[in-house]
Amino acid sequence: MRHELSFPRRHNQYVHVESHWPVEGDVLELAMPSWTPGSYLIRDFAGHVEGLSARTGSGTSLPVVKTAKNRWRIRSEGADEVVVAYDVWAGERNVATSWVEDAFALLNGAGIFLYSDESRNSEQDVQVDLPAGWSGLQTALAPAGEPNRFTARDYDELVDSPILAGNPVSYGFEVEGQPFALVLSGPNSLWDGETSKEDAARIVQAQLDFWGVNPFERRYLFLNVFMEPFGGLEHDHSTVLMCSSWQMRTRKDYVKWLGLVSHEFFHAWNVRRMRPEKLASYDYDGETYTRQLWLAEGLSSYYDNLLLFRGGLVSVSEYLALLADEIRNYESMPGRRVSSVEQASFDTWIKHYKPDQNSINSTISYYRKGALVGFYTDMAIRRETGGKANLDDVMRAMYGRYGPGSGGYPRGAFEEQVEEVAGPEVRRQVQRLLETTADPDVDEALEWYGLELDRVPGEEIAGKADSPLPGGLGIVWDTKSGRVLADNVILGHTGADAGVVPGDELLAVDGMRVDAWNYGDRIRRLRPGDQAELTVVRNERLLTLTAKVQDAIPESYLIFPKEKIRSREKKRLEAWLGRALRFVK
Repeated sequence: MRHELSFPRRHNQYVHVESHWPVEGDVLELAMPSWTPGSYLIRDFAGHVEGLSARTGSGTSLPVVKTAKNRWRIRSEGADEVVVAYDVWAGERNVATSWVEDAFALLNGAGIFLYSDESRNSEQDVQVDLPAGWSGLQTALAPAGEPNRFTARDYDELVDSPILAGNPVSYGFEVEGQPFALVLSGPNSLWDGETSKEDAARIVQAQLDFWGVNPFERRYLFLNVFMEPFGGLEHDHSTVLMCSSWQMRTRKDYVKWLGLVSHEFFHAWNVRRMRPEKLASYDYDGETYTRQLWLAEGLSSYYDNLLLFRGGLVSVSEYLALLADEIRNYESMPGRRVSSVEQASFDTWIKHYKPDQNSINSTISYYRKGALVGFYTDMAIRRETGGKANLDDVMRAMYGRYGPGSGGYPRGAFEEQVEEVAGPEVRRQVQRLLETTADPDVDEALEWYGLELDRVPGEEIAGKADSPLPGGLGIVWDTKSGRVLADNVILGHTGADAGVVPGDELLAVDGMRVDAWNYGDRIRRLRPGDQAELTVVRNERLLTLTAKVQDAIPESYLIFPKEKIRSREKKRLEAWLGRALRFVK
């Protein structure tokens, strides 16, 4: 297979593709994937394909018939080679899609390249014709001996190897003799490339130490694109990261980026090479269901920030603040009472990647609950075994058993491994957390480490200021349009009880006008127990709803060591975190 890419209309966000297909029969059936691995959403990439045509190798036009939303049939008319040409509009800002503009191009293969049933296992050759002003490209595909020409073993590897073209800036480094590179989508005066490269190297070292095995056959790339929305997508020998050009300008934002790097790199083992058996091979046409994304994504979310701490990239207070945020965000979602984490994994195709204004009430993030299941399970194993084993051992054993070439792990494999390490009682606890809506007992886990969780840190702040606590309604307001609109109405809170629904526009509180600039101050001045009259507009009707003000949902939780932490608790804490600690109260 040969694919040629060019950018004659990059100003309009198009990439041009010509693919050469060897043909042995009368008909060539071609398809484009409907989704891309790692992002579990039907994206219908074929919707961006335009002007598809076919010709013989000698230039004779061939008839093309579209037979389904993402399939085409071409009669070869006796030719032994068919050339298919088409344009792809690449204007979606997402780590799973493609983007083309004057300055650069990010190409994700699932939305660029066609395949046939016969060609999926064939070697794929890619030639990229760079326009004037573009100096080069970066991809994990293997070089093919000519400038900007690469090969993939098969179609799956082609899809798994995004291409970043333009004027990328590369910061190469080695860890234990393995080459890596942090690649920026272009020059950025706001970004410290050397510091971020050194920090990426520390993340790599921490994870190589964790897994104890280097799975890479060639150089691994961190492709960092300066574009929002913030996010990442993992691949075998690379990952795509997206962030603001300003991401390094505050410590909080930079730590968030470091966590993203850690999360996506952890996937090089957990999900790219150790997969649920349902994802061992891909059906690019339709959904591939698994109940184990809590393991693939959730446990990666548990370890991403923990390994930042073990690698010396964040302080103990920063790590505990990140863990507290995870707990707070989880406990703020009523949907955790509706869906188990296994069900949320199964429903990802219709839930996680398709959030709506009621998602907070109807489902739970398998990232978030999976991370807390990991946190609790780690503690339970350590407690049951007297510190002789932990979740790290389970993950490494899983990789040894279900890593490359294994065909993936079946449902229940993780629980079986937990039982082998820690016994049947811990397994029962884990299964309950996975199969039901039971919450991980984070207070029990924290207490075992000598830590405490404060769910209402506002109380202490309010007390020191000699002011009462602010009240709340359990409503998330959206003011981006200049109006005050109910975005999320959280069930079980007084706003929902009063009958506020998503989309309601708030005009007044107790007859006093509010707007996008003063509503926050007005609502904060309400006190728990007050009766508030809300004047809202819904479908052009003016309504007055009465809500009893409740305690505000805490904006943050705090985790801190006990006043008199015991020596054995401190030892457990240091064993878990992997570093000696000094506490400052």
